[in-house]
Amino acid sequence: MSVTTHWPDVEEILARLRDWLLQVRDEVEALPLDEARGSESPSSPVGLVQLIEQFTALRHELKLSTKSARALEERSAAALGGLEQAIAAMRSVEPREAEAAQRAAQPLVQTLAELDEALRRGRAVVENARRRIVEESAAELLAQLDQHFRGQPWGFRWLAAAWYRRLRRLVEQQSGEVHAAIFDSLLAGYDLVQHRLRRAMAREELVRMACVGKPVDPHTMTVIEAVDDPSQAPGTVIEEVRPGYLWKGKVLQYAEVRAVRQPAGPRGP
Repeated sequence: MSVTTHWPDVEEILARLRDWLLQVRDEVEALPLDEARGSESPSSPVGLVQLIEQFTALRHELKLSTKSARALEERSAAALGGLEQAIAAMRSVEPREAEAAQRAAQPLVQTLAELDEALRRGRAVVENARRRIVEESAAELLAQLDQHFRGQPWGFRWLAAAWYRRLRRLVEQQSGEVHAAIFDSLLAGYDLVQHRLRRAMAREELVRMACVGKPVDPHTMTVIEAVDDPSQAPGTVIEEVRPGYLWKGKVLQYAEVRAVRQPAGPRGP
């Protein structure tokens, strides 16, 4: 089909326009004329030339409006492209800032992990010293007193038996209470410091890994010694030599453990 078939007939349009102009002229002539109109200047007639001029001006104005709208559309597209580039640049900055902040915070987090490890080791030493001094040293002192008392003459032991029993009870009470109070206050201070440290670790998403009794995980643990233990399944962690820590789900420090030895595989022929 030809493209020109879509256009209307020009002669038909001109004929219709001519008929309309003639109809308008007849209607204007049929209107009653006022008596005072003779003194007024007659209005200029409207012809085909004036209509063409108005249509031409309208077409020119339409072209200008179209050109302005197109220019505005181009500027809007350019502004939108610049805005998208700015948004992409801002989004690319966020990962770099997060990475920089993580690198800056890593020494602090490492220090928190080392402090937690040191406090746990110190507390274990204090508890061990408490047990030895409060319980074992008191028992050792009483054993020495009993040995010394038994070495005395029979008559002296008979006369001093009541006194010695009171002395023994006094040694048991005073030795245990005095030393226990000292160690208990020291352990209470450890509890306070460790509680504050745990809150700081929680804010930084620093977690100490629990390893004992679990299978060895090569991604988070390092086995420094393999031992034989028939009561445990092969590959089970039985002792934590050095704790491991996770920071925001990633390994900050590998745990050093002792684990049950894996059974040896069958040898080849």
